[in-house]
Amino acid sequence: MNISMMNINRDQMMARIGVCRFVLLICVAGFIAGCATEPPPLPPNNPADPQVRASSKKPRNVLLRDEVTLAIQKELSSTQVLAKSAESMQHDMQNMPGMQHGEMQHEGMEGHEGMQPKNAESEKKALANEIKKTSDEMKATSDAMKQKSDEMKAGAPIYTCPMHPQIHSDKPGKCPICGMKLIKKERAHESH
Repeated sequence: MNISMMNINRDQMMARIGVCRFVLLICVAGFIAGCATEPPPLPPNNPADPQVRASSKKPRNVLLRDEVTLAIQKELSSTQVLAKSAESMQHDMQNMPGMQHGEMQHEGMEGHEGMQPKNAESEKKALANEIKKTSDEMKATSDAMKQKSDEMKAGAPIYTCPMHPQIHSDKPGKCPICGMKLIKKERAHESH
């Protein structure tokens, strides 16, 4: 009985497999038939349709010639005419006032002190005095720095950070970078 039961179960399973294969075969045939047919028609005037030409309706002109546009165009055309005439104009440099070689000021420039030679001399003197003053200040600063350096080289102890050897101080304290305590180091041991 056990063998006959197995035969019945096997027959049922084979029938189910046959039905599944048949349904699969119908689906595949329908899919292939669907791909082989023409696509559905596009709606009229669809831009994707290759038969549709570009729109025959002209777009609205955004750049209409209003009063402002016409006034600007008129002004620009008159400026263009003036520019062309200026380009073609021949210049006679010898007969133009103020344009002769060696003349420093033009007509109507009498009131401008910046162009007067005597004012230029006073500006030169003021500038020279300012430069001398700055030079003297720089020399004084340099001398003070040299004196401070000489004092530090005299064998006085220097304090430095073990983690940041670029940090030097003439008195004990903490490293401004990491906060560690500065350690004493004698100048005689340095190789400067």
